[in-house]
Amino acid sequence: MRKFVSLLVLLSSLSVGAVEATEKKVVHPGARKDGLTRIDSEGNYIYEVEDELRNQSMNIRLGYVMNPQISVAITKVGTSDVTVVNFDDMYDGAEKLSIGFDYEYFFTNSFGRIGLQTGLAFQYAEGNGRLASDPNKTSIEKFTFVTMPLFLGLTYRFEYHDRQYFAPYVAGGGVYTLLAEKRDDDPKIKAIGSFGYYAAGGGLLNVTAFSREMSAEFRTEYDISNIWINLEFRTVQVQAASFTYENSFIQGGVTFDF
Repeated sequence: MRKFVSLLVLLSSLSVGAVEATEKKVVHPGARKDGLTRIDSEGNYIYEVEDELRNQSMNIRLGYVMNPQISVAITKVGTSDVTVVNFDDMYDGAEKLSIGFDYEYFFTNSFGRIGLQTGLAFQYAEGNGRLASDPNKTSIEKFTFVTMPLFLGLTYRFEYHDRQYFAPYVAGGGVYTLLAEKRDDDPKIKAIGSFGYYAAGGGLLNVTAFSREMSAEFRTEYDISNIWINLEFRTVQVQAASFTYENSFIQGGVTFDF
């Protein structure tokens, strides 16, 4: 019986010793200040990182664009007759694909994100022109037509903390719309432009919010805090003495915060 009791005491002392060995604490001066929370059983240092909202963003988009509402008044040669020709009359087969790019710099994150937005969009079309001698007749020559609105305005994103899953936004401001046209048998490019305004609204879905590992990798390796999938509707209005321009874009793409 004494041997049995002695064996139990020995085993219990070994068990306590093992537990004490695994739970041994080591003081790391300044560890809390650096964000160190614990060290796991494999020796990995676990830090608590405070993510901050970045103040810059880049948007790349592709999407559908309606044919612009452009009208030009043509005066028939030798007369005072004026014929108004629309974009669809000359470029009925215009490409519906548009490309857009925006850069944003945010001033504050206190009440959502408010910042400056600048960017551009691009559309390409081919068609036949109209004869100045008779605007009702199409010319044999082919024309290439490019529209490029250049944007400068303000944006407000309904984002209040990092790793937010969804963030709607609105934007608007001034636009300078450049119209350029080239005839296939003439090396010269004719261009005209004028000022107007634009308005936009859309939503952002945060891809990196669904994975802490992905978020940490993009922050440390590429200095990108968030990656979003974006979807946007934008309208452009220009009223000039020589032409009018109205168009709408439905685009989607990727947004990077850095």
